[in-house]
Order: sequence, then C-alpha cells, then structure tokens
Amino acid sequence: MLALKKRAAVTSESRALVIGSAGFLVLGAIAFLLVGREPVALSGRGSVGDIAALGTAVLGAAAVVIGSRQGRGPEAPHAIGGGRTRDIIDVAALALAHACIFLLGWLALFSIFQRAFVGAVLYPLAAAILVGVTGAVSAYIAYLSAVTMNAYRLAALLAVFLVTGVLTSMLTAEDPQWWQENLSALGMSSDASGVAFNVTLIVAGVVVTTLAGYATRTLDATAGTASARRRVRQLEGGIILIGVLLACVGLFPVDEQFWLHTAAASGMVVVFGTLIVRMRTLVPSIPATFNVLGLVFLAVIAFAVLMYFPFAYYNLTAVELIAASLVFAWLIVLIRNLAAVDADQLAGSPPGRPPVQRTDSASQPAVTGVDGQSSEA
Repeated sequence: MLALKKRAAVTSESRALVIGSAGFLVLGAIAFLLVGREPVALSGRGSVGDIAALGTAVLGAAAVVIGSRQGRGPEAPHAIGGGRTRDIIDVAALALAHACIFLLGWLALFSIFQRAFVGAVLYPLAAAILVGVTGAVSAYIAYLSAVTMNAYRLAALLAVFLVTGVLTSMLTAEDPQWWQENLSALGMSSDASGVAFNVTLIVAGVVVTTLAGYATRTLDATAGTASARRRVRQLEGGIILIGVLLACVGLFPVDEQFWLHTAAASGMVVVFGTLIVRMRTLVPSIPATFNVLGLVFLAVIAFAVLMYFPFAYYNLTAVELIAASLVFAWLIVLIRNLAAVDADQLAGSPPGRPPVQRTDSASQPAVTGVDGQSSEA
C-alpha cells in the first residue's frame, strides 16, 4: 500500500510537470501571436498582464478539471463523491475559484511590476516567454491543488479567494468614498470593481457548498445510527444554506434588489447563529474550545450591531466587515475542526477497514463475517 501511495505521488508530480509544460507552450504561443511585432507594456489594457491573467484563468480551470478526474482514483481518499450532479458542481466550483484567483492575482502582480519598472516595455519574444512562465506555474499549481484537495486545503482556498476578490474590488472601486455607505456598495457599480465583488460572492457561495460535502463526508460514513446521520445532514444543510445565501448576496446587488439582498445577508447570519447554538448537539465530538469560540464570535457580532443601531458609534460598513469576517473565520475554522475530527476517527480505525460500517437501513446493521464480506442480520 505504501509503495502504491509513493507511485501515485510521483505520478501526480510527473503529470503536473507535463501539464505545466503544455501550459507554457500554449500560452506562450498565444501571447506571441497576440503581441505582434510591437513592444507591449507590463500592465494595462492589451498588456502582458492582461494576456497572462486571462490565459492562466482558463488554463488553471482546465488543470483543475483534469486533476479532479485523477483525484477520483482509489489512491485518493479525498475524491469528490455524492452523485454525478454534485460532482459536477463541486469540480466547477473548484475550477472557478482557481480561475478567479489566477485572474485577479496575476493582474495585481503585473500592476506591481509596472509600478516597479516605470516605463518598461517587453519585446514580443520576452513577452511570450514571460506569459508562458505564468501559464506553466498556474497550470502546475492548479493541477496539484485539485489532486491533493481536501477539507484543509479547500478552507484555505476559500480564505485566499475571498481576500483576493474583495481586496481587488476595494482597490479598483471608482468611488473612493464607498466605505461611507456600506460594504455592499462595492457591488453596486457595473465596472470592474462591482463585477469582481459580485462574482467573488457568487463563486465563494458555490465553494462553500462544496466545503459542506468535504467537511461532512467522513462524519456521514461513520454515523452508526439514523439519528446521527440526520444530524450530519442538518449540519451539511446548514453549511450549504450559508453558501446559497452568500451567492444570493452577489446575485442581487443592493441597489437593484434591496430586499432580496438584505434578506440573503441577514439570513446568512441567522443560519450562522443557529449552527453555533446547535453545534454541540450536531457534532458531539467537536472540541469544546471551538464551541466557546463560536459563542464569542456571536457575542461580538451582537455587540457590534448594538453599537451601530442604537448608538451609531460607527457606520454600517464597519458592522458588515466585522460580521462577515467573523462568519467566514468561523466557517473556515469549523471545516478544519471537522477535518481534525475525521482524521482522529480514521486514525483510530483498524488498518484497511472503515471505522464504522454504513448500512442501508438503520434497523438492519451490517455484520462482517470472517471472510471479510458483510451480510445483514
């Protein structure tokens, strides 16, 4: 088994190198054709940065799809599962998240390069090589990210994606005084800032629904009773509902669909509070320190709201930033704690056997015979 895992890791690295090399050739050739014969700037419309950002977004998404297909092999216990439709949604969410990170990340990096090398331009061959390198790096990272994806990595991906998207929206906002209204004001415009903000929320919402499947898979597989499986379903449903409501916040801009936008944002906080209160019942094995942390977060949000509405101590943007930061911080920590619970359960199970046999009927537990095959009692 150890030898198989080693060969699988080596195979993944080899394939990642091949995909990275293909990304270099494809994106480098495209950049050479697009640049033409004239020198091109590092950043700005029609620049090397634009070509690299758009190209790596497409290549990164394609590499994630390829890596996810390999991740379904028997050597990958983290493979996505849960039905064909759910698989498609999960892979699409991962691909979109990686694509957006590469798009925004390379745009920001080339903008920094342009400010560092004021007035610098690249000749066609140098531009093609540089863009090809971004394609190779992005495809290589995206492929390995998809192959090795688990709850820990997906939580980190969500954090990086949210920070990248929201910061990009803030930095590119046409109105520098947007913060005097509310956080949702970032999504009111139709420029790059508004698109970045709304798309970030929509894709992040889809990623959160994917997190729900990753986070509860082992809990569901090890649930020995119908009531335990029902609690797992309730936890998964709560996380999915947070993701759906988050996507709705981006789908319904505050200036166009005020009530739907407000209802989605408020509903997300309500579901968050409900999960915190019920977490000890839903997952009895989760650490007590996490339950205390959730109650502290909930108290801080309540205090922030109290300081705004009756006392107007600060503006609505501050309240929204505090609430959003704590909700997503709690969600990411929740995923990591559930993954830790899963790891402990798997580590405590006999080698080569699942921790608990799942049954098709709660009233007919599976009994494992001496030949290793299960039968119903």
